[in-house]
Amino acid sequence: MAPVTELATIPLQSGATIEDAASPAGRVWTATLDTVSQQPGYQRACYGRELENQSLLQFFVDWESYEAHQNFIKSRVYQPFAKHLMSIVDGNIEMRHAKFEPHPQSAAVSGTRSPVTEVWTVYLEDKDEKFVEKYEQFNEILLSKADGCQAISSGWVIEKVEHEKFLPSRKGTAYVGIIGWESKEKHMTFKETPDFKDNIRLVRDANVKGMEMHHTRFTGI
Repeated sequence: MAPVTELATIPLQSGATIEDAASPAGRVWTATLDTVSQQPGYQRACYGRELENQSLLQFFVDWESYEAHQNFIKSRVYQPFAKHLMSIVDGNIEMRHAKFEPHPQSAAVSGTRSPVTEVWTVYLEDKDEKFVEKYEQFNEILLSKADGCQAISSGWVIEKVEHEKFLPSRKGTAYVGIIGWESKEKHMTFKETPDFKDNIRLVRDANVKGMEMHHTRFTGI
């Protein structure tokens, strides 16, 4: 059984100050972290709000296997756990799992080494290992040329996913990269350089149906 990372995107209610442990939302979030960290197969976790949309919380949990997380979902503690969490949630939680390499991806989500993390999701109709080869070429350019790029980890999402560019009634797949930066500004500055503009074509081939990117400041637990 290989380790996996749970990628949860949680839309928080307006005014849910989870960062304040003494607030109602903070107490719910603290209980959430306590419950998750006590489960068999749990390894580590981090969380943070998206910088571009502060109402969206990213929660990444490393499990020793996909089965370990599924066993938690099937356990008797899960329903009351989920009900308690939903008291601070506004909408549906998006949950996916990815197999990152390298794993663990700690360097890319470290608040010390990588104060800001770029989360980049690429949507394709089917898995394409040639795309991965090009993606890794692009990563090498990032690590060697981009000022402030600290660490990179990436991998395929296990589940089939939906995207507006896929054919009707057909799900596709996604590839996720997490890239640690010294700051959001250094990432945006690199995007204006020839090194970026001349090489982004590597990951914008015909098989790519869509991309989504945001930044998060992660806190480890």
